[in-house]
Amino acid sequence: MKKLIVVSMGKTTGDVIANQIRNLLSDHITVESVFIPEISKVDMECDMVLFTSEFTAKLALKYLDANIPYLIAYRVINHKNIERVISLPVGTEVLLVNDDINSALEAIEQLIELGLNHVKYYPVYPGCKQYPKIETAITPGEAPIVPESVSNIIDIGTRILDIRTIHELISRLDIKETLRESLVTRYIKDIIEISRSIDESRRSARESQRLLETIFDSVEYGIVYVDSLGKIVRVNSKFESIFNKKKKDILGKSFFKIIDSIDIFSKERGSLITEIEGREVLIDTDQVNLEDDLGYLVTIEYTEKISKLDHEIRRNHEQRIKRKLYTFEDYLTVNKEVKDMLRRAEKFAKNDATIIIQGENGTGKEILAQAVHMSSFRRKNAFIPVNIAAVTPNLLESELFGYEEGAFTGARKGGKIGLFEIANGGTIFIDEIGDAPLDFQVKLLRVLQEKRIRRVGALEEIPVDVRVIAATNKNLINLIDEGKFREDLFFRLNILPLKTIPLRRRRDDIKHLLMYFINIYFGKGKIKTLDELLKVETKEFLLDYRWRGNVRELINLVEYMSFIYENKELEISALPYYMIEDEHDRARILLDSNELWVLEEIEKNRGIGRSSLAQYAKKQDIGLGEGKIRGIIKKLKEKELIDYKEGKRGCAISEKGMKTLENYK
Repeated sequence: MKKLIVVSMGKTTGDVIANQIRNLLSDHITVESVFIPEISKVDMECDMVLFTSEFTAKLALKYLDANIPYLIAYRVINHKNIERVISLPVGTEVLLVNDDINSALEAIEQLIELGLNHVKYYPVYPGCKQYPKIETAITPGEAPIVPESVSNIIDIGTRILDIRTIHELISRLDIKETLRESLVTRYIKDIIEISRSIDESRRSARESQRLLETIFDSVEYGIVYVDSLGKIVRVNSKFESIFNKKKKDILGKSFFKIIDSIDIFSKERGSLITEIEGREVLIDTDQVNLEDDLGYLVTIEYTEKISKLDHEIRRNHEQRIKRKLYTFEDYLTVNKEVKDMLRRAEKFAKNDATIIIQGENGTGKEILAQAVHMSSFRRKNAFIPVNIAAVTPNLLESELFGYEEGAFTGARKGGKIGLFEIANGGTIFIDEIGDAPLDFQVKLLRVLQEKRIRRVGALEEIPVDVRVIAATNKNLINLIDEGKFREDLFFRLNILPLKTIPLRRRRDDIKHLLMYFINIYFGKGKIKTLDELLKVETKEFLLDYRWRGNVRELINLVEYMSFIYENKELEISALPYYMIEDEHDRARILLDSNELWVLEEIEKNRGIGRSSLAQYAKKQDIGLGEGKIRGIIKKLKEKELIDYKEGKRGCAISEKGMKTLENYK
């Protein structure tokens, strides 16, 4: 059974969405709910992550393994919770309260789309200063932030998943058999129940009908509600279109006269495929029990549209990917050397040759690859990343090139498309190319040369139009010398080489990046200078620190400081322990007993020559002659612990030597 994790800003929202999915898909997947404050402590290993909003995804993606697919939900007003809104008198003024202005406006728009336009809405959100003093407020689960002056709160509850998101989830998790169960039927059933519960004393029948028709017509399936006698009670505009009939000619008629001799109401739920107007359709029925009234909800859809569902979802997903890709403006720097590298990369983007990016982890190799793609003529097509190190060697070929049905034990029925085919017309980013097995390197070389791939188990080759950008944190020349990387593949990849620059070599970027991410994690403008946040010695420590994890390590540090900050300057001791220990290890210079004795004597005597040191050694019964002392002095000078000049007082301890003695003491 597959596993889905729902990530939300708050626990209530996450639980509502998770329960909605469980109610629909519990036979096929397990669902867990995680909210943002917990995400760093939770194992996020799963088949897919569902973020409840774009903002949630922005905060949480850094905690997610790059190989775990994710989806950002589109959420709508829960139809079950709008009875009190329906019952409000025409012309009522209400506050619509949500956690930010965009969410408030979106909720208003969705209520109006549902036909609830008989009241006047005023958006209210934290920080909103101007709004009318009204007694009634509507809120989608944000009652705690409703103004105190409001006496009548209508909480319509957390917004739920839109049916399109549910279908996309089903397809991405490859559990399409659930489509047979007609999720749309269950979704629309709620609407039928609402329409019957409207307070007729406060809402006219015409307004109720208009609301129901608006909801029905917003669905892309043909929908018809049939009573227990087989009479058609309600239809939507899509149903009219499929049967090429007007609503007035359908309502009240027998369903069996519209679709000849088909008895699909003998069971609580049923499906069949037939032809209407020469086109094949799928008809789903679901029994609906409304108090003492028995009826049937029927949905009708063209089968050719169902067969295209996978393609539509993939195209939609690719569009989302493209919206999230980085550009050159996102590669943050004030460093001249980095700017020169970015200018070179922009020129490379206009060419279609293969690029290889070399650089340490955390230096933004994938950001650079995405920026190249977004500046190229391929930017309207897919950017597909794959991390070689994250794919087991025996699956690598099938992941990139795909496989035919029956190619190996466990192969999916119908085969599987590979990443190169998915990226056709776009760019494939192969990260950690230095970890590629030699046998795969041979196949990749052929793909680069021939522009064709062969699926595992297939005889024919498939032409592909893909630009390849590779990246590695390893020295490929050294790997070639060790026999671990093919020289011909290296030169085929190395047509347009780029090298990212580690943070320790771009010291002027450290302050710039610290302030940029401080504005994100602490809040824009809350910390105006580094001196407000860090003591002088802490700031100097960070400017001199070697940043082994580069920008990624710097981001983690800023996030850490945002959690421990208590409105006073942070001392060095407040930094993560590994940073302090790392600097101590770098500063610690190991000396043997003889070297330590010589350095101590030089410091004690404030400068001394070799012959004097030899005499002291003899007096203290230390077995060091002038020849050995000469060798020790040479080593100490190489370590920059002393300054040595010929003369009466030939050796003097340096500042570094003083610090080394302090460490030993």
